[in-house]
Amino acid sequence: MNSKTASYRMPIADPSEQKTSGQAPHSSSFLKSGIELEIISENEWDNIATRFGDIIPEQTGTFNVSRWGHDNIECVKILRHGEIIAGAVLIVRKIPFSTTGLAVLKWGPVWYSRDPDHNFSNYSLAVKAIMSEYCEKRNFHLTIMPMAVPQIADKTCEELLSLGFKLGNSLAAPERYFVNTDQNPECLMTSLNQKWRYNLRKAHKNDFDIQFADDEHGLEVFQGLYTDMIERKQFLDASAIGSLRNIMQSDVKNVRPKIVLVYHNGKVTAGGVFSVIGNMAVYMFGATDDRALTLKAGYAMHWWVAEHFCNREDINWYDLGGNDLDAGLHQFKKGFVGKTGVILQAPARYHFTSSIAASLAGYAVFKLRDSRGVAMKLIHNLKQKATK
Repeated sequence: MNSKTASYRMPIADPSEQKTSGQAPHSSSFLKSGIELEIISENEWDNIATRFGDIIPEQTGTFNVSRWGHDNIECVKILRHGEIIAGAVLIVRKIPFSTTGLAVLKWGPVWYSRDPDHNFSNYSLAVKAIMSEYCEKRNFHLTIMPMAVPQIADKTCEELLSLGFKLGNSLAAPERYFVNTDQNPECLMTSLNQKWRYNLRKAHKNDFDIQFADDEHGLEVFQGLYTDMIERKQFLDASAIGSLRNIMQSDVKNVRPKIVLVYHNGKVTAGGVFSVIGNMAVYMFGATDDRALTLKAGYAMHWWVAEHFCNREDINWYDLGGNDLDAGLHQFKKGFVGKTGVILQAPARYHFTSSIAASLAGYAVFKLRDSRGVAMKLIHNLKQKATK
């Protein structure tokens, strides 16, 4: 993999000496604060990131290089007195013929350890370090989209506002569904929605063969199933499926996701890709054939992996993702979340700038981006209607 070799450390202000709300912290008290920000290679960050409990695929270097390209991302680690306390991957774009640019941090920064007692001050220090580097030093428009995490998301949003960030737009479909896997499978079964349990019983009457398939053959089978599904259903696919092969081949073994395939009568009918890097398992991609709905294959697959996660002491939550404004998907995930899980509203975008130029640039780019997304969906819907 092509990796950045440039590396430097940025001294960050002591939290007690920050400016008033809305301004970036000073960068002149390095010796007193002991806070450093260092830009590192993707591989180095991925090796570090696996130590954190809140790491997910979207905050790995491997994922972001595949998704956005090597030259459009930066991986940073943040240290306090030489000890790594946090880090992040940012999408970074310099605006041509200007003195500003954009830095976007999606679902981060990564900051809490795998221990149950989280030092929240590390989150605040990490954000201040990133503000100092990208806003004060480089005059960028900084956007942070905090990760939806049970019991933590609200706290991170409050901290961003206290640091002077401005609340931006929410996601079009902000609901995120979390199954509680910090319990035994029997308790999880009891918590399920009654209709979900009914459909699971029907699924279990079918003779499924469910297995992990993380080798090259499993990847080919899943990608074939996924491609056929997109063509059959005519979805507007905005996912990062094109990154899957590179993620599966990551030099950092713990970053590689798991592939699960569901067979019926010797033929694959459903499949899923699941990340298990930190304390939270993440459902990344799913695919089915035209038999899966009748066979209830999705129920069988998700229950099978949930049982697996319940039996792992290091996995506390199973993140099912969102619903893409699909009522059927909402009902499926809500029933699976059950009584012990959580449905969260994914945090909105939060913006910070140190200059008018950066603020105007960021506003214009995000306005254009949102308008383009609406236009693409409209064109896709019109094409679908035209072919019916």
